[in-house]
Amino acid sequence: MGKRRMVGPTAWILGGAGLFIGAVAAWLVSQGNPGNMGLCIACFLRDITGFFVGGTTGQGAVAYIRPEIIGIILGALGAAILTREFRPRGGSNPLLRFVLGFIFMTSALIFLGCTVRAWLRLGGGDLNALWGILGIVAGVVVGIVFLKRGFNLGRAKNIAKPLGWLLPTLAIVLLVFALVSAFGTKPDFATQTAEGAFSTGDKPPAVFLKTDGQISQVLKPVGATLAADGSIVGADGAIAASAESVTKAKPQPGGKRASLWISLAAGLAVGVVAQRSRFCSIGGIRDAVLVKRYDLLFGVVGLLIGATVVNILLGQYNLGFVGQPVAHTDALGNFASMAVATFAAMLLGGCPFRQVIMGSEGDADSFVAVAGMLVGAGFTHWAGIASSAKGLAPLAWPALGVMAAILVAVALLKRTRTA
Repeated sequence: MGKRRMVGPTAWILGGAGLFIGAVAAWLVSQGNPGNMGLCIACFLRDITGFFVGGTTGQGAVAYIRPEIIGIILGALGAAILTREFRPRGGSNPLLRFVLGFIFMTSALIFLGCTVRAWLRLGGGDLNALWGILGIVAGVVVGIVFLKRGFNLGRAKNIAKPLGWLLPTLAIVLLVFALVSAFGTKPDFATQTAEGAFSTGDKPPAVFLKTDGQISQVLKPVGATLAADGSIVGADGAIAASAESVTKAKPQPGGKRASLWISLAAGLAVGVVAQRSRFCSIGGIRDAVLVKRYDLLFGVVGLLIGATVVNILLGQYNLGFVGQPVAHTDALGNFASMAVATFAAMLLGGCPFRQVIMGSEGDADSFVAVAGMLVGAGFTHWAGIASSAKGLAPLAWPALGVMAAILVAVALLKRTRTA
């Protein structure tokens, strides 16, 4: 019997796809996206949630319809239709998939990024990402244990054609809102982070805009002004933010963004490449451990190389643990949150990037998982579970414990029913 090939011809396709996606993500940072976050599925879905419910969930700093997500969906849709790979399917435990998507998002926002961003953060020099990547490996290993013990969400079936268009339709609706907000008037119910906005560390924070390095407008508190000593004074005359906190103010993540057309075009290109290559940010580790197959791993390696090289060329590479953009230095928190998130992704059958691509191909189950992520993002911010650059929120550890227990229960439940 011939020896099974550990690396096939698709490895080089996946490597090239990862290289392209990593390079585009790093380039998007140079065009205005947050540092080491040129392309983050969890973060960008969170921002979209913030646009619609940010006033309720406290997402004023992260509220913006990210055109990259729209582009990825429509690019993957176009590629799937042209290659006759668009096939409406679903019906495989949608409720559990919603829950798994919800848990993935909550855990990812404790880490401050999805499994794609973990590699992109490392590609930008953020060594805190190493703990998250170790967490990804741990989550994959735990997931494999349950896969080997018979875990299975069931097989998807052919469904009515309109149900296969759920995610593409959502992308079109989002595109309409994005265009109206950019070139018309933002709907009254919506929340959108002002482009280029800075926020102080006060509670509540003061928010302002800068022009040529100088404060040009104070947005919050309403009616506040900049005093001669550099502090921000409220309409009632009380100091809302000291001069020191104004100096140390950080850019709001939702206010850092590439132009709509650049973001949309980049998303379209990434969507096509991801759909044709079957790129997945956790599948490579899963296949390497489970079946000793390394094709998908080439995609992750390519992603890391592409992001690293472009970041270095553009002067965006910053090696170290401290002072990294939208990141905290809690090593154990980074490890545990990514382990839980990856465990959820393993039970789903793919990372959030892969879920978005599959949903674009007509998979209604993946749409449900993405819906769970959107709802999870709003809940995580509303409940005060999401991390910040200062570190983990007080409720992060209890939340991780509860979510880990739920994942184990789900994995055991499906094992007993399908084994």
